[in-house]
Amino acid sequence: MKQGSWLPILILGVLLSFIILIFCVIHNIALGYALALCWVIFMAIGKREYGLKTLLRFSWEGAKTSFGVLKTLILIGAVIGIWMASGTIATIVYDAFRITNPQTFILIAFVVCAGVSFIIGTSFGTISIVGLPLMLIAKSGDINLNIVAGAIMAGVYFGDRCSPLSSSASLVATITATRLFRNIRNMFASSWLALLLTLAGYWGLSLLNPLNHINTSFMTQLKHNFTINWLMLIPVIIVLVLSVLRQPISRSIPLSILAAAILGVTEQHQQISTLLATLVVGYHPATAHALVQGGGVVSMISPLTVVPISCAIAGILNHLASFTNLQQSLANRQTKLPFGMTVLISFITSAIGCNQSIAIIMTNTLMRPAYGKHNGQLAVDLENSSILTAPLIPWNIAAFVPTAVIGASFVGYIPFALYLYLVPLVYGLQQLIFKKGVNYH
Repeated sequence: MKQGSWLPILILGVLLSFIILIFCVIHNIALGYALALCWVIFMAIGKREYGLKTLLRFSWEGAKTSFGVLKTLILIGAVIGIWMASGTIATIVYDAFRITNPQTFILIAFVVCAGVSFIIGTSFGTISIVGLPLMLIAKSGDINLNIVAGAIMAGVYFGDRCSPLSSSASLVATITATRLFRNIRNMFASSWLALLLTLAGYWGLSLLNPLNHINTSFMTQLKHNFTINWLMLIPVIIVLVLSVLRQPISRSIPLSILAAAILGVTEQHQQISTLLATLVVGYHPATAHALVQGGGVVSMISPLTVVPISCAIAGILNHLASFTNLQQSLANRQTKLPFGMTVLISFITSAIGCNQSIAIIMTNTLMRPAYGKHNGQLAVDLENSSILTAPLIPWNIAAFVPTAVIGASFVGYIPFALYLYLVPLVYGLQQLIFKKGVNYH
């Protein structure tokens, strides 16, 4: 069979995979099962081009690219568990409770997450440091959790797009051969209106959906179960400072864990064996219905299964000639305003590749001919599409991991993640209004 005739089969496989994934999301079925079935589908399609051993090698090569992410997930699960046991999470929640204005909580959630993500440049780190405590406050305050989760998700990816410390922003600068800080300047220039609309949207949602009450009994419970003082913030400060110093979280989190363990022993009077156990199984106090509980490596089991399978699928797709033909046929539908096609392809690569970095690289490869020598414009368009569309795909790592950390619905947050779709929407309208686009160099 000729390569061109394989294209309908690949498209059918892609559509079938989408149906399976969407079905599992709607019915709350573990995505690991869905992705495993999708892997089988693409293995079957790949058999038309390669032998079984070769496809398994492609899968393994793809899965190996996930090892860095897996290490990060293990560290995040471990640090959340010990932060809970050491009183770090309790202190953040308690202090946030005291300064929280119920009428502006949703807006504050976005602003705080956006600020921290810009400072440290990592969505996964931000979701652990402030996203989880904010969600705990929301759960105790009887508020629409999907709206809060949407504000948190939008905020944690603000820095992914425009922080000098963001690995995603650095990746875009590298593959487009552009200067990082010039890109950052262009990021703000191309999104200030969308940001203002986002702030206005969350302000309105805050007024319509305030925290119904500040749970004083929860604050009393925190004071009773934990020693609350500024020392408990040292583990978080370590991560923040080292992130600003461009140290990877693979270095900062172990130091934070050590600091939290010391505080757990000296301030919370925990047993060392208990603290070690929280790294694996999380913190589970005897107090019934305690909000401050969970974490540990076991809390990351679902993401730990999803990530390597999704990368294995990407490993197969990267070698399929029929998939390359599909990508090229999409990319060849060029106009004078290529941003719309860039957004479409970024959605497809985010959904199929299940990984933000894969989406960025694939979209860049496909759309580069459409931009010619306008690398700066390409960089802006990638930042305004691939980086922000990945967190809107429930089975993408960029969405699946943060929602798992804060215990949010995999799909419920999407309508309320305003910044994630207002940026490409407003920017796209701007391109249409100017007809020839707004040039960034």
